[in-house]
Amino acid sequence: MEHGSGRGRRVAGGIAGVVAVAVLMGGCSSDDSGEAGGSDGSDGSEFDRAWQENYCRQLGAWQRVRNSAGDGAGSDAAEEAGDAVVTAARRLSSASYEGGGDGATMLDVTVAALRGDGAAEGRAVEYCATAGFETLTR
Repeated sequence: MEHGSGRGRRVAGGIAGVVAVAVLMGGCSSDDSGEAGGSDGSDGSEFDRAWQENYCRQLGAWQRVRNSAGDGAGSDAAEEAGDAVVTAARRLSSASYEGGGDGATMLDVTVAALRGDGAAEGRAVEYCATAGFETLTR
């Protein structure tokens, strides 16, 4: 019975951790009405808004590193920042980006932007502006 009790405490501790994260993530949203940031069209949860904000923050960080890197200097930092943007894009709800009707996801748009596609980067920045996080990008 001792062994089972310890396991129960670990499970309860794990559940408490998940609840704590949910409460903290809930504080990341601007308001509870879903209207913060305008018409992102996702009608998503506070978690979706937090992921969108994280994505836009990472996109802006990548843009700043890329723009400040001259003649190959800082390419490692730009690569790390690019990896962070891709990771953030993977966490976005597919419903949060409708794209230009071409079936592309934000991950597709992000990868194209990282490869130097200026139009894709513009779409990513527009996504952030629509979500209400335009100040986080260049």
